[in-house]
Amino acid sequence: MKLEDKKRMAAKAFAAFFIFMAAAGGLSRAAAAMTVPLADTGTYQEGRLNLNLTGTAVAEAKEETLVSLDKDQRILSVAKTGTQVEAGEVLLQYDPQYLQKSVEEKQAEVKKLELSLEQARIQGEPQKRVAASDSAARDLDLANQGLAQAQSNYDQAVNDSQNAQNQAQSDYDSSAAQAGQEKENAYSQAQDLANQAKELEAQGETEEAQSLYGEAETVRQEADQTYEEALAQAQAEYEAAVSQAQSSLSQAEEALESQFQSQAQAQNSYTSAQEEDAAAAANDQKTQEESSYNQQSIQVDLDQAKKELSRLEKIQQAKGQVTAPAEGVVTGMNVQTGGITDDSSYLLLGTGGLQIKGGLELQDLEKVEPEDTVDISVSGQGKKLQGKVTRTGAENAGGQAGTGGNADASGDSQDPGGYFYADIQEGTLSWGTQVSYSIDKQSGSSYEMLIPLSAVRQDSGGTYCLIAEARDTVLGTEYHAARVNITVEDKDSTQAAVTGNLGRDDLVISGSTKDIEEGDKVRLKE
Repeated sequence: MKLEDKKRMAAKAFAAFFIFMAAAGGLSRAAAAMTVPLADTGTYQEGRLNLNLTGTAVAEAKEETLVSLDKDQRILSVAKTGTQVEAGEVLLQYDPQYLQKSVEEKQAEVKKLELSLEQARIQGEPQKRVAASDSAARDLDLANQGLAQAQSNYDQAVNDSQNAQNQAQSDYDSSAAQAGQEKENAYSQAQDLANQAKELEAQGETEEAQSLYGEAETVRQEADQTYEEALAQAQAEYEAAVSQAQSSLSQAEEALESQFQSQAQAQNSYTSAQEEDAAAAANDQKTQEESSYNQQSIQVDLDQAKKELSRLEKIQQAKGQVTAPAEGVVTGMNVQTGGITDDSSYLLLGTGGLQIKGGLELQDLEKVEPEDTVDISVSGQGKKLQGKVTRTGAENAGGQAGTGGNADASGDSQDPGGYFYADIQEGTLSWGTQVSYSIDKQSGSSYEMLIPLSAVRQDSGGTYCLIAEARDTVLGTEYHAARVNITVEDKDSTQAAVTGNLGRDDLVISGSTKDIEEGDKVRLKE
């Protein structure tokens, strides 16, 4: 084959290949148009969110006045919750018969306490008694006098005993001296007789001399006997006198000792009597103090009982009626007809006009501000009202944000939410009326990245969006869904304000003809 022929054949082959590839590309694009989802895309925008907050609210009183109720009273009738009342209008009526019984019981209690107080006063008075120390003092005085007399008698007995012993000694000495003298006289007489006998003997008259010698001896013997007897008599008299004196002294000493003992006993009795009187006085003081405390305690009860009686009598004077302190509406109570009141019983009166309280999601709480306009719709009446937000707040844990926002389908309270109050025109609603509300406003701040709310996705990895990422292929430019993690700062019904790694020209996918996952191929709408 010639070279020219070969070149022509090669040119035809290349032409056929390109025709085939073009046909294959056309078929591929036709197939992609049928299977690859068509995506809505756009770049993020800068601006503000359009907030539309809706929910339900209820008409409430601006202020609530606590109407305290008297305890231990039976309720004959009571105004129902929601009742409109004027100042002075009867809210509650106590049972007059039950009230009269309470008054009579309290009067009896006051009388009993007064009697108890008088009894306690009498019991506290000290008992009249003669002091034991008075009698003991008299006995001690007599004992002291007796002791003094016994001491005097003893001193006198000592002196008398000494004198008596001295006298006895003197009498003994005198008697002994007299007896001695008489003995000497007798001896002298016997000597005279002996001398006469010697003379007679000398004269030879022996017989007569012997007779005189014998008479002289007899005189001497009689003198000796008389002397001995006189000494014995004197000694006996001396000893008798001394014994008598000592006996008298002993008796005086015994009397003195006995009087000492009597005085000591009297002193002990007096001391014991003083202690007994002191103990009695202390007991009297204790009794008086106890009586004083008892009287004070009874007086406290009596004062309280009189105060209660006065309160009951004032209720009677008011005919057992509890009246409204101001114009308003009955908003709550914890009592019912036929019940008995206690310390916790109350009735609430709403005053100061009406307002609405609306529930808010907690994340929406900071979006509502005072002076925001609230559009109000009354269900079933077609009534349209407007109000102005006065204040907002967050509910405590377990509380309810009005009647909207944070309750599930069963009506049970969910997590704590928020609420707002809004003024309404007087006379437009009645207390307790449930309404729907709508608050439309722009966000207070401008956001750099706003994307369609439909573009926001979430999975276990967090919050993200998909962008259409361009890729060059042999068949041309293709787009695939790529994940970009984002954080949602705020949102409204159509847009979300986000932060993240979005580029200014990134095409954010906000919708598609089919479900799209990360990595899927997509087509862009023209």
